[in-house]
Amino acid sequence: MKASLVDRGAVERLLLLGAALRSGLVDALGSGEALSAEHIAMVAGTDAQATRIVLEALVAEGIVQRVLESEGGGFYALTPQGKAHLVDDGPELERAAILHRVNRLRGWLELPEVIRTGSPVPRDPKKKDVRSMVSAMGERDPELVSEIVDLCLSLAGDIKTVLDVGGAVGHVAREFTRRGVQATLFDREDVIPIAHEFLGEEAASVTMIAGDFTESLPPGSYDLVYFGNVFHIYGPETNAKVSRDALSVTSPGGLVAVQDYVWGRSLGAAMFAVNMLQSTKDGGVWTEAEYRGWLSKAGFVNIDVLDLENAGTQVIVGQRPGTGGM
Repeated sequence: MKASLVDRGAVERLLLLGAALRSGLVDALGSGEALSAEHIAMVAGTDAQATRIVLEALVAEGIVQRVLESEGGGFYALTPQGKAHLVDDGPELERAAILHRVNRLRGWLELPEVIRTGSPVPRDPKKKDVRSMVSAMGERDPELVSEIVDLCLSLAGDIKTVLDVGGAVGHVAREFTRRGVQATLFDREDVIPIAHEFLGEEAASVTMIAGDFTESLPPGSYDLVYFGNVFHIYGPETNAKVSRDALSVTSPGGLVAVQDYVWGRSLGAAMFAVNMLQSTKDGGVWTEAEYRGWLSKAGFVNIDVLDLENAGTQVIVGQRPGTGGM
């Protein structure tokens, strides 16, 4: 058999799942009850014939099962795999992550133009799917979130406060609160309501502040200032400024921790750099030397770079001079 450089069905499967989610077919099946294609189409507001064709494709992919047969056609329900990954809250849910990946495909399709010009193709910011993007962060592997928090606490010691900068829906902040640390989530104004919704009852245990961290950080003194996957969005000048601002809100002896890809150290760094090329103006994947330079010039000491087992990325840490910390 001829060898292939790519999985021939991977992109089509992703687009199929994204379409099933966006069209409402998955939600129409979400009750778990076996329904006819006509009934599913009525609930979702879709064309009956197109709905039947897509349902059969989802059956072939193991996402939907045909549970009853009748003269008029089959009755359909989500498989246990489909429910776990697309409907049920739990560690396997990847609903938002699928939609976020579909959204990213547009930029990859524009990559020839990006290579030609060196800049991402301009897009209407009003059409940006903020909900899917930040919610995808909340669907990250719980083991990875635990590993990040374990690492930070092992270095920071018995801390009382953490500032989670660009913390999306609060998945990391929530884990800190579960460990007895008072967490403050800082993100854009349009993200905070989504974080409240995601955290539910646990939102009351997280302080949430809206703002743009590239302009300023909320005043205070935090034992740990954490940046998760945000430095790659911006260029060196912004990252240097953010590092200086981080020092000003880190308590003496406290830590800054930056989780991200590190060029030359992470196996996924090169491909992720292409993703930044097509999606950001100045963002990219930065080297260990660059991270060390930003943090040391800001005033942090004892800088180190540590590998995360569950993510293929790194955590760069630094200490504000003073009592405590590493």
